[in-house]
Amino acid sequence: MKLDLSGKIALITGGSSGIGKMTGILLANAGAAVIINHENSQKDHARAVMEEISGAGGRAEVFEADVSEPEEIDRMFEYVDNTFGRLDVLVNNAGIVKDSLLLTMRLADWQKIHDVNLRSAFLCTRAAVELMMRNGSGKVINVSSVSAIRGSGRLTGYSSSKGGLLSFTIACAVELAKKNIQVNAVLPGIIVSALSKKAIKRAGDKILERIPAARFGEPVETAKLILFLASDCSDYITGQAISVDGGMSIT
Repeated sequence: MKLDLSGKIALITGGSSGIGKMTGILLANAGAAVIINHENSQKDHARAVMEEISGAGGRAEVFEADVSEPEEIDRMFEYVDNTFGRLDVLVNNAGIVKDSLLLTMRLADWQKIHDVNLRSAFLCTRAAVELMMRNGSGKVINVSSVSAIRGSGRLTGYSSSKGGLLSFTIACAVELAKKNIQVNAVLPGIIVSALSKKAIKRAGDKILERIPAARFGEPVETAKLILFLASDCSDYITGQAISVDGGMSIT
């Protein structure tokens, strides 16, 4: 089965590293023109991804924007509209972790987690759907987490934001199905990346005991699922939450 995204335009938030980076590469390899969103501190990493895609014959652009800020999101989607005139795929991948015990979590940290992990998905999806409706179709893929459905200590803020993203996915899928826009979520488990580095270092052996596959995942393994959901092969799939976790969520 060949997944062909030729002529499609895809925007990936948090696309400079980890799952976002591999998603951009795979979507570009399948023929899509890719916009790699990044924050200021990831500028060099984002440019490296763009150069890797361009070196392989694909098309990629980079756009710096803090997706926790509505004005920055408005500016980004204005760029997408002016540059490409359409958007076919949105991958809401941007996310942060600030682990803390419930009793010691600061309100400012709680708010920041939800701004980046959940509010940004709402704002980006709302803007993307306006563009997708012009073309009569579209794909929105939200990168949630196995933490949305499986409890974990010290992650109340992160888990609740990812759980909210999962509920947001289902509600959007119902609302947008008649517009031929499919909305799905992927739920990565422990994927080797900068985001999980601290958890793996602190409790890697204990975490592995909870994973039937007995290993951590690689970013490309989640990116492959996102590629499928971005393709025409998933046109009859919407409102689903698909785990990529080596079985962690079923133990």
